[in-house]
Amino acid sequence: MQLSEYLKAIAAPELIICEPRSTIKTTNPAHPREYLSDLTEWVGIKKDIKELFEPKLSFEVDLQSSEFEHIGFTQKRTNRAASCSDENDVVSLGEKAYESPALTILEECFGIVGHFCHHRAGCNLGDPDRVFVVKDTPTERGRGKLVVEWKTPWALTTPNNLVEEFNDERLSDEPPTRLVKAVSQLYGYMTYNNLEFGVLCNYESLYLFRRVGDSGLEVSPPFKFSDTGTESPVAALTYICHRVVTVGSFHYSPIERGPSGTHILKIEDLVVRGTWKEKDDPEIPWERMNLYLTERVTRNTATVMLGEIRSQLGPRRLESQKAVFKVYEINTNIKKKAADQEIEAYQKLKSLQGSYIPKLYAAGTYMKSLRVLILEHCGKAASPDCVDVDFWAQARKAVQALHKAGAVHGDIKLDNFTISTLGARLIDLGLCRQGTDRERAEELRDSDLLKDEWYKHHAVEEEDEAA
Repeated sequence: MQLSEYLKAIAAPELIICEPRSTIKTTNPAHPREYLSDLTEWVGIKKDIKELFEPKLSFEVDLQSSEFEHIGFTQKRTNRAASCSDENDVVSLGEKAYESPALTILEECFGIVGHFCHHRAGCNLGDPDRVFVVKDTPTERGRGKLVVEWKTPWALTTPNNLVEEFNDERLSDEPPTRLVKAVSQLYGYMTYNNLEFGVLCNYESLYLFRRVGDSGLEVSPPFKFSDTGTESPVAALTYICHRVVTVGSFHYSPIERGPSGTHILKIEDLVVRGTWKEKDDPEIPWERMNLYLTERVTRNTATVMLGEIRSQLGPRRLESQKAVFKVYEINTNIKKKAADQEIEAYQKLKSLQGSYIPKLYAAGTYMKSLRVLILEHCGKAASPDCVDVDFWAQARKAVQALHKAGAVHGDIKLDNFTISTLGARLIDLGLCRQGTDRERAEELRDSDLLKDEWYKHHAVEEEDEAA
């Protein structure tokens, strides 16, 4: 089947909305008022898409090798429709109707092997619904080239003119509308991760977004589900994926330009103002400090990244300081509560900071949607291969110090310790709370079990070497 025929055959089905509809509200906005100028039209985008596809329209698409064939979408039926009752249904249908054929065209016609995957696999900061990555190992960290945010058509109706409605509603004194929230949320994901492009789709209409200059954002006309050929959502999605691979996806933070792979944030609303200096040194001027996040370590409820604190240019410029950054996206009450609980734990255990737990240099909010904890870099995470006999006494002493302060850690495991010349430290206080005597005894037993397992494994290795 030629590509021109393929683009016609995969027209997306009409969406039937079933009850009950999801009551999940559109995620809180990233509040980009300080950074985002008015939204403008992306002029010439449809012409660019057409120019990309025209030389390939007679290309034969090998449906035998296409993952898309068995889904049954390649045969156009005028009476077909698909039913959805919540956002998960819409995302699943969008994966079949838009993502899968776009990936087929990318591979068959352009030799690009890509994937749409979960945000944890391809996105350092924030929780977009889907992330486009390249290579065959979607678990590789921080490789996202493009973020895609999905909405249901009943939560986000297609506007008559997205540019005009967003610009009018964004500066209103009224609470943010769903349209303002959705665009702001996508813009936040793009800026968090230094990405130039993003996609917003409610299934019925798909929009491409492009960041320009320091704070500009452009949006394409809508690509509607009923459109076919080079004006279809599949063609638009294929084009933008091709663009991020062949031209590039990096666009610097709105705060400061930085190298690709570096996320530059600036704390705006400080909850904790601390310092890494000695007691007689002046307080850190956090309003003039930029956070350079360079390497992701883990991703769970929060993202943990390594990097540096650097002061902006000025007469009182401080030396940079290595740090660990724990970043929560506070778009739900659960995540906000988890972030605040960890900050509270560090504050209550202030006497242990710098000896048994990391120092909390500062904590605050970025763009009103990320809660950032700035922590002391205490060495590498403990693992069976890097600890020795002395480590276990230090680890137990840290657990006991926590217990003496009236708390329990809540998640005693080896990789929740760090190891360096300073000794063992307990990290990740997200589950730390006031504990009972029974809970403290259980945590000590957990610590001893870890030690016994390590000794047992270590002894077996020594016997193997001796043999």
